[in-house]
Amino acid sequence: MQIAAEQTQIIIVTGYSGAGKSTVLRALEDTGFFCVDNLPIPLFSSLLQLVHQSKLQGQKIALGIDVRVGHAMEYLVSELNAANTQHPGLLKIFFLTASSQVLLKRFQETRRKHPLADTIDISDAIALEKRMLKPLMEIADITLDTDPLTIHQLRSFVKNTFAADAKQVMLVNLISFGFKYGMPRESNFVYDIRSLPNPYFVPALRQLSGLDQAVVEYLFAQKEVDEYWCRLVDFVKFSLAKAYEEGRFFVTIAIGCTGGRHRSVAFVQELAKQSVESVQFLVKHRDIHREAYEAPVIKEVGAKEGSL
Repeated sequence: MQIAAEQTQIIIVTGYSGAGKSTVLRALEDTGFFCVDNLPIPLFSSLLQLVHQSKLQGQKIALGIDVRVGHAMEYLVSELNAANTQHPGLLKIFFLTASSQVLLKRFQETRRKHPLADTIDISDAIALEKRMLKPLMEIADITLDTDPLTIHQLRSFVKNTFAADAKQVMLVNLISFGFKYGMPRESNFVYDIRSLPNPYFVPALRQLSGLDQAVVEYLFAQKEVDEYWCRLVDFVKFSLAKAYEEGRFFVTIAIGCTGGRHRSVAFVQELAKQSVESVQFLVKHRDIHREAYEAPVIKEVGAKEGSL
């Protein structure tokens, strides 16, 4: 699916405060868009008329709209629906999401004020904003979860997606994890590789992780691991191709073993090396540092407590 089709002239950039809207607008400006942040809603229909009448022929426009529109949200949704009916393909809605925990962390780190946190605390403001923006999210053409993205990755995604000659790129977040700590809630696909040989039970490998070549060589030297790997790669590529055809722009694949330190890490690292058309891989090892190896303390026979 090509987002930046010639027919599309207006990108509505919206979503949760702290999810990256300002970063997206700056990136769009760099690719040649004329950007307006927080456009008054009563002016929206006038802008559409100018575009439709070709008075802004060839000009790509990005409008930043957020919860500050307040009670005009219902009117905005109505206007957007009407515009899509009257002028199909004229505009696209790009909605940025993030989990409440990540949003809270971002506000705490930047010490910014949430636009709704005048009389309530920031956690309640985030929850209120999500309720207010739900109608807009439901009609979005593109929804992107920015939880795992850095600013640079988000800017790269925008430029690769909305540039005039861009071919749509799908971001695939690869997560290694340990089942003993629970599955990642954001997962679209989950693969369980606990049935494969565990390097943890090899003394020379226990203190290492799936980032170490010795662990990788141990795993992939075994027939059952190689067979599982080949089937996994084939299915992942097939699944991503179908998701791309559907027009999805962000997919999370989680690969889990028992502790999230050896097998899952090695598989994620190797999967990220695969060349898949129109796919950009991101890597996260969620649990790799949860269980740092500690060598056992060996005491001499007959040694007293506290003696060296």
